Amino acid sequence: MNILIVDDEVTALRDLARVLRDAAPEATVETADGAKKALASCRKQAFDVAFLDITMPDKDGLTLAKELKQLCPLLNIVMVTAYPQYALDAMHLYVSDYILKPARRDEVRRALANLRNPIRKERKGLFVQCFGSFEVFYDGEAVKFGRSKAKELFAYLIDRCGASASNAELRAVLWRDEANDSEKQRKYFALIVHELRSRLEALGCGDVFVQRRDSYAVVPDRIPCDYYLALERDAQASGRYRGEYMSQYAWAEMRVGVLDEAMFHCARK
Repeated sequence: MNILIVDDEVTALRDLARVLRDAAPEATVETADGAKKALASCRKQAFDVAFLDITMPDKDGLTLAKELKQLCPLLNIVMVTAYPQYALDAMHLYVSDYILKPARRDEVRRALANLRNPIRKERKGLFVQCFGSFEVFYDGEAVKFGRSKAKELFAYLIDRCGASASNAELRAVLWRDEANDSEKQRKYFALIVHELRSRLEALGCGDVFVQRRDSYAVVPDRIPCDYYLALERDAQASGRYRGEYMSQYAWAEMRVGVLDEAMFHCARK
């Protein structure tokens, strides 16, 4: 179980971390002293539970909870505060629990025993997340790309579900209004393709990427992906969809309407 604690007060952060490690010694506990660090941590790795302080100067816990849930819809949120009047607002976010400071071991154990969403099993190998923001994981850790366009290239090919795309089409997606047929852009595109291929090969997943003459594609059957699983009407994968798909890419917005309709019909069945 991976747990994230967010509190701008260093003492409170340290005390809750101690209580959590005592109450759940098998868990991995990470701390963040503000919303910005919390969001960055959630983009890098998957968490099962987040304990959030409600009153923080940079961003309050209720707002942060909504943003974290967008990144990870199945994240369990536990609110921690010294002010009980916030309890109702917290419950409206469908949080798992609400505990008052200073947190006690029995309260923490109760919260962990009554989580709204089941704890995910450790996922081995490659996994691609499309719902929320687009992220690539290997053995549960976020895969880092040296060039953001290499990651976006992979995202676009994932979106095409195995259909191939040409060099010109991909450059139009990656550079949009600045796309052109210059030698400089072609060479840079070649570097992006090389980085993506090399990164996947380094993970032992080179066979998911197919490159032929002026043709690029992925092999969906070799890629565990929430989007692909949802298309196959996997209930758990479908449950992760909350109206956001590859949210950092404008070109992905057209897929949201299709997914909304597909998930609606799936739910009715």
